[in-house]
Amino acid sequence: MKNLIMLLLTVSFLVPVPFAGAVTPRKDLVFADLGQPQTNPWVINRHRFQECVARALNVEQILADDENMESKHVSQAESLISRQPDALVFNPLTSPAGAQVARLLERNRIPGMTAGRVVVADYEKEYKGNFLIGQMGTNLHDWGAAMAQAAIDDGHRNIAMIWNPKDVITTQYIWAGAESVINKYPDAKVIMEGRDRLSRETGIKYAEQYVARFGKGEMDAIIVLGATAGLGAQFALEQAGRSEVDIITCDIDEQVAQHIRDGKLSFSIGGHWMGGGFALIHLYDYLHGFPIEDTQPDFSLIPVTAKNVDKYEKQFLNGCVLTPNEIRNLSRVYNPDADLPGFIENFSKTWDQ
Repeated sequence: MKNLIMLLLTVSFLVPVPFAGAVTPRKDLVFADLGQPQTNPWVINRHRFQECVARALNVEQILADDENMESKHVSQAESLISRQPDALVFNPLTSPAGAQVARLLERNRIPGMTAGRVVVADYEKEYKGNFLIGQMGTNLHDWGAAMAQAAIDDGHRNIAMIWNPKDVITTQYIWAGAESVINKYPDAKVIMEGRDRLSRETGIKYAEQYVARFGKGEMDAIIVLGATAGLGAQFALEQAGRSEVDIITCDIDEQVAQHIRDGKLSFSIGGHWMGGGFALIHLYDYLHGFPIEDTQPDFSLIPVTAKNVDKYEKQFLNGCVLTPNEIRNLSRVYNPDADLPGFIENFSKTWDQ
């Protein structure tokens, strides 16, 4: 935390502000936000941090969720855009749905940015419009690699997966990261994979299928892409008396943190929900005339085990993570020398120091 504060102070007190008087922070901005229901830790934490950022920058938010349905994602985007917000932050349910939202932004000339999933794999090479100004993403390959490495390091070799469908681009890159690790170990293999819209119910469903198919000694761990489904899978294993099977997942809330302490989950990885707040800062600066410096910044996730779960919970699950002044220091409206992309890149390395 000391390094985090020093990083912010260094950025704050560099050279004198050459045009501070010319930039007056607007207090009339209204941002729309489109995402998924608040039934999983990632969504809950994203909204909490994003609201902290919005308050610090005097931005009003209009929130909507897509009920985890592709058609609803698009119709909710249409409804939000009809209200003519100044900008839109959204987490595409799928890449095709995200592409439709991007077309709405272009047609209505409203700037927007994704937070979480992406519309295209490479913004600079693939995106041709002007009003989807960027994609706030995560270091997907390293995310998948970290989850797989946690399984390998715990001695697991027969690994099952519970994953998103293939129409979600980001999860394909996470999968590739996991495979890159598993393929390094000749005795390790993915014994089965299930792809579905992830929920507690789907976690239970696939874990029950795996338990029915694989006896003791035939399945060591299940890697689940999302804590809500991960907790469902853990419940199914507990009910089946299969405590020897490990669950490795991502996203962290108080329940996940407690399960890590209790040994019911060995590993999770998180912090990527901060992307919603970072996207809001990017759009805020853009609306004040500052060009976006990095159209696809990637946040590196923070691995959490029993060794650091208490510190992670204290830092990330209580309050806003950053103070209002720290948030404003990341905006070029308040601090023209702010380096938001650099902060995003380095935060996961310095948060606990």
